[in-house]
Amino acid sequence: MPPGHLDWKQAADETLVTAAQIGDIHAFDELVRRYRPAVTMVARGALSDRDLADDAVQDAFVTAYKMLPQLKDRTKFPAWIHAVVRNRAKRMGASLKESPVDRLILAHSEELSHRPHDEVDNRDEVMRMLEEFEKLPEGQRDIVRLYYLQEWPVARIAAFFSLPETTVKWRLHVARERLRRCLDLQVNK
Repeated sequence: MPPGHLDWKQAADETLVTAAQIGDIHAFDELVRRYRPAVTMVARGALSDRDLADDAVQDAFVTAYKMLPQLKDRTKFPAWIHAVVRNRAKRMGASLKESPVDRLILAHSEELSHRPHDEVDNRDEVMRMLEEFEKLPEGQRDIVRLYYLQEWPVARIAAFFSLPETTVKWRLHVARERLRRCLDLQVNK
């Protein structure tokens, strides 16, 4: 261990939280080491996909690190980190549920023009959606194409564009919402 470096393995959680709140990354690393098995179990219980659960755990710890200064009662860290990972896993699980817009994008991609007309259930709706798709800003459109048409995972898209995964997820969300609003407006006319 380098000189001046504390050994956090024997420290109480409250001491680690205090040290982490004032910026000691090694104290936070020890909290992660202690609680990773438990929060991984929680995430895997909420999400059937192991990789997605591991992503939820990672996101939860990043969120916890950023929000740690807001934790007033240091004795509540275990319950607090449990709530953070549980909520993160729920959000990730909810985002996996396929929306009508998701199904439409997947079912009627750019290859639409190459399909026989009788294979398309609602050609007008698909054409409106594709017109709106082309109006998306280039950054959103490219991410949507890679995600839905090339079936790239979010992590790969993020690495490709040198963006944080949260930015890629946000752009996918915004694009889906825009397409959903467009379809809702067209249906309600």
